[in-house]
Amino acid sequence: MDKLRFTGKALDEGLFDLYSRKRVLSFILVVSLLTFLPLIIKNYLVGESLLASFLLAFELSLIIEIYGVLRLKHKIIGYQSPLFLLVICIVLSVHIFGTLATYWVFPIVTAIVLLVPKRMAIGVNSVIIIATTIAALPHQPVMVTLRFSLALMICTAITQCVIEAVRKLQGNLSYLSTRDSLTGAFNRHQMEISLQAASQRTLAGAGTCIAVIDIDYFKAVNDQHGHDVGDKVIKSVVELVNVNSRQTDLLFRLGGDEFLLLFDNTQLEHALNITQNIRQQVVIGLAEKCPNIQSVTLSIGLAESIENEDSEYWVKRADTALYMAKQAGRDQIKVSDPAEFYANKVVRL
Repeated sequence: MDKLRFTGKALDEGLFDLYSRKRVLSFILVVSLLTFLPLIIKNYLVGESLLASFLLAFELSLIIEIYGVLRLKHKIIGYQSPLFLLVICIVLSVHIFGTLATYWVFPIVTAIVLLVPKRMAIGVNSVIIIATTIAALPHQPVMVTLRFSLALMICTAITQCVIEAVRKLQGNLSYLSTRDSLTGAFNRHQMEISLQAASQRTLAGAGTCIAVIDIDYFKAVNDQHGHDVGDKVIKSVVELVNVNSRQTDLLFRLGGDEFLLLFDNTQLEHALNITQNIRQQVVIGLAEKCPNIQSVTLSIGLAESIENEDSEYWVKRADTALYMAKQAGRDQIKVSDPAEFYANKVVRL
């Protein structure tokens, strides 16, 4: 997991989220069976065995891929194979049946825009438009074919523009639903999901650490310089932490001037080194970004995950270590000792 993949699919990966995509794939499977099976039988009966064979190959590849996504939770052959066979089927249909088959081209190019990543959709639909136009020419007047080609291009372009606008809106909504509005750090809901996932990976032997970060004397900054300056300091801290952390490290805002940094698949010693560097670089960076403010420092509590520990207690351990860092004079890092923590809390795993 990393900062780019954490927020979900990229805008070019299709229109639907996981739940909606499953429903759409199920619907497509039912519609394709009801549509293509009769066509396969009919084409075998009328002697068009080549077209019928391609239709059958397309349907089988589609069934295999949808079964893999819905049941096995992973791709088997990928969507490229059914898509390639579909292109052959539609072009061959227009070549054989002429104008009668051109009506099928419109729903197909629309479905491709909806379900296939942008670049692939544009490329495949361009091939379909050119190939079906050439295939339709022997069956109808040139002007009729040109009107068909133009209508198909307009239909594809309008659908592509609308879908891109929807994808962009989805991306904005996804960002707003996962991020803190002020700082851009991930919100508490996303933190809970990530910590639960990290706890599960701990059972498999993957070391994971968290750091609870607090800006020292932040209230004094607000009182002396105003909340606008305080907001600038918080946003600068988030920016500097992200710049000096790895792509796989995720920063969450707990509230106020407190943050949590998740070091996934990272042993304690390595996490401590990264955290030390972050603490030092934030102090240096804030001096440059906010020169009118007296030196701003960070206190940090670090805790490594342990097996069978609830994520709530994991965060409490890091928070307790943070409290120890503040009690010891601030501007430092303290590492949680699980044995000491649970001895004091009298908590059994």
